[in-house]
Amino acid sequence: MRDALKLGLVLMVICAVSGGLLAYVHGVTSEIIDERKAQEVADAMRVVLPAAESFEKLSDDELASIKADPKFVDVDEVYEGAHDGSLVGIVAKVQSPGYGGKISLLVGMDPDLTVTGLQVLGHSETPGLGANIAKPEFISEFIGRGGSHPLAVDKDGGEISAISGATISSRGMVNGVNLVRDLVNALGIAGGVGR
Repeated sequence: MRDALKLGLVLMVICAVSGGLLAYVHGVTSEIIDERKAQEVADAMRVVLPAAESFEKLSDDELASIKADPKFVDVDEVYEGAHDGSLVGIVAKVQSPGYGGKISLLVGMDPDLTVTGLQVLGHSETPGLGANIAKPEFISEFIGRGGSHPLAVDKDGGEISAISGATISSRGMVNGVNLVRDLVNALGIAGGVGR
């Protein structure tokens, strides 16, 4: 009995010391990890909106009236990009339905409703077909497009060449970009007019 109690106390001390060390390491590293994640997000935003030198995330309060519209339910985050204090566009993280599920996109758009950049953050599209939405050759079709009219795939009379055998995935990308276009209009910054 005495040996079992002694063993239990030793294990308790080991667990307490291990737990304390883990808490200390977490406290030291979590700040570094958070800084690196923030830097990765900033780098991704600079890729999709290269004209911006700084980004400010719009709060839930600022987006409340827009998110009340069911059309914008798939808007996750919105950032305003500025250069020398002037708004040069927005970066929005959105979800758009594809063939295999939601396609997560990071879209940069200027006030003239032109796509400045696009990144696929995640998807579950069919490998070898719909997964080609993440290829640079397909993404490059969006850059510099938009303006006065929403985008569409070529099968729908638009200018984006749908990936062969993956029209639903291609439309999902177009719909995600058009969602950001609608968002820029809803925010009241289309045409260079500030909020």
